[in-house]
Formats: sequence, structure tokens, C-alpha cells
Amino acid sequence: MFRNQRGFSVYNVLSIILFLALVFILALPSFFRLDPEKNTEDCINNMKVIWVAATDFITNNKKDLDGDYKFLSKTRKPNESKAVYLQDISYCPESGREKEDYIVFGKYLEGETLRFTDGGVVREEKKHNVGVIVVCPNLDKHPAHIIPKAFYENMQPTQLQNYMSDDLAYIDEQTAKNGKRKLEAIMQYINIWKNDATAFESRKANRYSLLARIFPEKPELQTVPVE
Repeated sequence: MFRNQRGFSVYNVLSIILFLALVFILALPSFFRLDPEKNTEDCINNMKVIWVAATDFITNNKKDLDGDYKFLSKTRKPNESKAVYLQDISYCPESGREKEDYIVFGKYLEGETLRFTDGGVVREEKKHNVGVIVVCPNLDKHPAHIIPKAFYENMQPTQLQNYMSDDLAYIDEQTAKNGKRKLEAIMQYINIWKNDATAFESRKANRYSLLARIFPEKPELQTVPVE
């Protein structure tokens, strides 16, 4: 009863359908990238890779990097004939069909001159001062897509990068889940480094100096801190 000519009961058919539906439901988040936490982790990892590539390029070439970073996937490292700075071009998992590039800005400043003795000979070496900021283009909708400060601390950062990572951490804390304000504030911060030749000295003299321009409504940023 309730069997077809091949001997399958209705219950067998229903069990198969339910099993296939369950497999589909379990696979759905992965197939369509519907897992927000996984997407956030993947996006942050993408930005970390870009940060390393941009930092290496700027250190080797002693010049700023602004905007287009895809050439890093075609640019070979010095003394490494087969190695390029960036192996693959990645996009935020939350991007739609029109994938937007990550926003990348890197600053190079000549650091202090170090003097040391090598085999009885006094030598001088210029210390690199490099700072790189990588921003997710979907940050306004996904405010958790930001590189955590702990990452920079494990990468032997320069003084400039320390300034940038400290300030970015403050921006992240103050804007919290307001992704639109977070993206706006970070872009303001990048523009300061682009357009103000005194930004480094200003930040060195007062750790609140750049943030005060972005958050003028916060009185605690308008005073010079006691070091």
C-alpha cells in the first residue's frame, strides 16, 4: 500500500526530500556567503594581506601609495625574481556583483638617522617610517570590517604606524556600530595625512591633534595631554 511500481513508499520519498532539503539549508550560508561572522573574518584577513603587501612596497620604494593597489599583484619584489608583493586580488565577501576595491593609503616618511659602529667604522642608516591604512568599501554597512589594533602590534610597527593604529582604534571605539560615521571619520583621517605636511609633527606633539579635527564635539580632545 502506498508504494509505486519500483517499491518506494511515500514515506521513503518524503524522507529523501526532507534529507535533501536539510542538506540544502545547511549549505545555503556557505554557498551564498550568508554567515556574517565568517564574512567579517574573511574580509579582515583580506585587508591584513593587502596591508603587508603595501607596507613592503612602500618600505622598498620609499614613496606613498594612494588608491590603486592592484599593481602590487604584478610588481616583483627586489632580489626575488618570482615573488610579487600581492599574490591575489580579493574582495569583501559582502560585495555584490559589482565588486568594489579596498581603499588603501600608505605614507612614507624619512625616519631618524641611526649611527652605529660596524667593525670599527661608524655608519649611518636611515630608519623607515611607514604607515598603511586599509579600509573595507562596505564598512558603512558592516562596521565590524576593520583590522584590529592587536594585528599591528604584532607586526613590528613603525612610529607612524603606531600613531595611525592608535587613532583608528579610537575612531572604531567612538563610532561603534555606526558604520556610516566610521567610514566617514576614517576617510577624513586619511585626507589629513594626504594633505597636511605637518601631520606627523603635529601628532607627535599632541596625540589628540588629528582626532580633534574629526571629533570637534569632544572637549577632551581639544586640550594638549600631559605626557
